[in-house]
Amino acid sequence: MDQNIRLGRIRGIPIGANWSVLVIFLLVAWELSDLILPSYHPNAGTATYWIVGVSTTLLFFASLLAHEASHALVAKRNGVGVRRITLWRFGGVSELESDALTPGADFRIAIMGPVVSFVLSGAFALLTVVLHSSGNGVVVSALGWLAWMNLMLGVFNLVPGAPLDGGRVLRSILWQRSGDRVRAAASAAHAG
Repeated sequence: MDQNIRLGRIRGIPIGANWSVLVIFLLVAWELSDLILPSYHPNAGTATYWIVGVSTTLLFFASLLAHEASHALVAKRNGVGVRRITLWRFGGVSELESDALTPGADFRIAIMGPVVSFVLSGAFALLTVVLHSSGNGVVVSALGWLAWMNLMLGVFNLVPGAPLDGGRVLRSILWQRSGDRVRAAASAAHAG
């Protein structure tokens, strides 16, 4: 996956994006700003929709990056090198230099992304509840959207099919039970 846009580094890991992210960013920002937010709050101004919509889109992509960065940081803690993290049209990918050496490390690396997505979902949901009576319905709706999107990201990634996180979680469990990483990987791939 080509990194056409450099975004910086997290703990020495290069962070970047493929050009395809720009298309998805624009589509999500447009959908939020022109369709979703106006349908819930028809009396807010166009500038409000776009400011909140673009800000929400930035937070959504930051959530995707947090999901991927958590995989990468846990991988590094477990002795697995990380080449880079790339955001692209279907989300993101952490490019690891090798496989985990143990089923436990494999499990920790795989599960951390969905855990971070669930934590972010809970945080955005809590903010939605806390700010519900603030009178700024557009912001509250945007936070609610972020809560749902992070929840869906976590759930979708736990589907037990490769290359999703759930497929890697299943592989680690099967590897732990059988002691055979190759057979576990084949079984996890067939399950998906």
